Amino acid sequence: MKLTMTENTGVKTVLIVDDEKSFLLSLRDGLKRHEDNFRVLTAENGKEAISLLRALPVDLLITDLKMPQLDGFELLAWTTREKTGLPVIVMTAFGTAEIEAQLAEIDSLQYLEKPLALSDLETAIFSALKAKARSYIRGITLATFIQLMHIEKKSCTLKISHGEDLGYLFLRAGELYDAKCGNQSGEAAAYEILSWEETEIEMDSHCRRQERIITSSLEYLLIDAYRIRDEKQKPDQMQKQTSAIPSKPVDLHETSAISPDEAVTSEKSPAALARLKLVDALERHQGIQEFALFDASGFIENRNEGRCELNDFDPEIFLLQVENLAATLSFGSFSHIIITTSNRCHCLLFRIQEYRVVVRLLKGQRPAEVMKQVSQYLHD
Repeated sequence: MKLTMTENTGVKTVLIVDDEKSFLLSLRDGLKRHEDNFRVLTAENGKEAISLLRALPVDLLITDLKMPQLDGFELLAWTTREKTGLPVIVMTAFGTAEIEAQLAEIDSLQYLEKPLALSDLETAIFSALKAKARSYIRGITLATFIQLMHIEKKSCTLKISHGEDLGYLFLRAGELYDAKCGNQSGEAAAYEILSWEETEIEMDSHCRRQERIITSSLEYLLIDAYRIRDEKQKPDQMQKQTSAIPSKPVDLHETSAISPDEAVTSEKSPAALARLKLVDALERHQGIQEFALFDASGFIENRNEGRCELNDFDPEIFLLQVENLAATLSFGSFSHIIITTSNRCHCLLFRIQEYRVVVRLLKGQRPAEVMKQVSQYLHD
């Protein structure tokens, strides 16, 4: 990660993210002649990029998709929540004319294909830094994000927020396997989620569905979702055109609006604060080696920093099997599940609040005591 400071406030800042160090160095050297217009920062993975984006004002993000630690998709998902107005250019190597034709049909995306010509990058940067340029993603749309994942054959679970609404999309090898939104599932839930505008995207790098429920193609679902959204918007547009003049005049100097960055740092909801306290309890407990926190849909919400092997764990599979066994044998409810691995490692799975918690215990720890201590910490 290369960080340099400049006193010239008129100079724009461009962050380029790629795991090929030699490639980054060649881009920095090639773009030096434009240092009167923009400076270049570099990062070798998404984790480094997020650290820079949090610390410094950045005017343009240019990122590859396939990277270690935290890839380009996770970085793009982060920008939809934390940097909603940040212009983004995607670099990637697709390699086929068919995929290139697919990308050309995505309205809001113009990508840079590797191997990358410096002149193409220069043109894209100057275009993206213009206020009204359209050759980049600004406030990445859900449709664009999903189409990129389809093209790259990515497997993951997406948690989509739209105001007070919440939905999940489950993708395996770029195909939409299932969706969940409130009491809806399958295609009905997918249509509802895909018709949302101004969404926030969170990403779990594992698909939490094994069975494919949705059989329609992603392209068909997106087109139909757009049609449904347009039909919903028509009555609203007609009402706006015929509405009366507002009784209160609009104050053009009113400053009550909150910018996207301010919204991110504003007071957290009670649910978010409760989750943070639970994560703090798991991090503080000296008997827990590592942990993963899942929501009721199996989406991974938090995990300990560094390497966490519990990422691949799917708590719903175990909970469903034990619930079925409990019903068959009529032994009542259960409080937790203990899993012993082949190398004598003990993992504990239990429910707390609306979450499913999986922890790897240090040797000698008693599961019941660990659950009791975590629960006590939450109520202190």
